[in-house]
Amino acid sequence: MKKLCTICFVLLLISAGASCLAHAQSQESSSQDRRYGAVTLLRVINTAEMEYQMKQKHFGSFADLLESGSLEAAGKRFGDAWSAIAFDRKAVSEPLAGYAMHFTVDATGKTYSVLLTNKSNYDSFFTDEGGLIFQGKPLQ
Repeated sequence: MKKLCTICFVLLLISAGASCLAHAQSQESSSQDRRYGAVTLLRVINTAEMEYQMKQKHFGSFADLLESGSLEAAGKRFGDAWSAIAFDRKAVSEPLAGYAMHFTVDATGKTYSVLLTNKSNYDSFFTDEGGLIFQGKPLQ
């Protein structure tokens, strides 16, 4: 009987450990999905801005990109990557769940910048009219 109790206890510990590991992997996967969504959104914004600038001769605000259909048209070029992200097309300050967005176009329309900041850990992604995407992390 004592042996059976010991075996059951060991199996319970193994099961609990596996459950914790699966939960940690799920959280990491979710975090990676959110980062992937943020980078995809910035890629789409960069593409939409380039196309908007070619037509309008200046960069547009996020609202301009939405209203003109430029953002959606650019997003379709990214296929499944675009359709897979949890993107709220009506939310201007927080279109991507869990990220605050700061979108700036200068008064002349010659430059723009976009900053996406993760609200839970403050990791950030940044892009501008140069088209490069940067990742930033808080100092430790």
